[in-house]
Amino acid sequence: MRHHERGAGVSRRASRLSYSRISRFVWPFALCLLLGGCAAGVTVLGAAASTALQAAGIGKPPVPDSQKPPRDIPLTLAAASNLNAADDNHPLALVVRLYALKDPTSFQQAPFDTFTDPAKEKSTLGADLLNVREVTLIPGQHYQLTEKVTREAQAFGVVALFRDPALQRWKFAFDPAKSEKSGIMIGLHNCAMTVTSGVVIAPDPRLPMQQLNMLSSVSCG
Repeated sequence: MRHHERGAGVSRRASRLSYSRISRFVWPFALCLLLGGCAAGVTVLGAAASTALQAAGIGKPPVPDSQKPPRDIPLTLAAASNLNAADDNHPLALVVRLYALKDPTSFQQAPFDTFTDPAKEKSTLGADLLNVREVTLIPGQHYQLTEKVTREAQAFGVVALFRDPALQRWKFAFDPAKSEKSGIMIGLHNCAMTVTSGVVIAPDPRLPMQQLNMLSSVSCG
């Protein structure tokens, strides 16, 4: 019997504590409502009550990224007239693969042949791969679209499957949050990509980034 009474007493004290915590936030704003008028007071009180409930551990939990609307990222892929020409100077169509990634690490470390084999690609990227699709471009084509990227993605990857890819210029990972406003604009040339807009995630933060909007230092193969 005494044990039951002690349990009930603890429960009552916990309830009084929770009530006290909420009251500490709400009552000052209730007084503001009485003194300052209804219209302004209701808005302030509503926000204060929500803050008080969250402080007391009663408010709604934050919405997970998977339930938030996707980011709208303007994407432009501009194919040059010498697209995928390689060393024989014979322009050809080019496959470009687009990735939504939880984390860019495995994507950035993967070699070129990973992306030419769907099974190997899936195995290498694993749980980091949220979505992938591909676009085929022809020389001189400009492809423009608003890319919808889930907010779970910490990177938006672009892979150009050139015949004779230039080192470190056939694959980029972009920061979706930082690229949403500016958009992503990529030029595709004989064996390399250039970046005009969009925030590129450096494969190794310790190393300086190349001038990604230029081709002067690029060599095929």
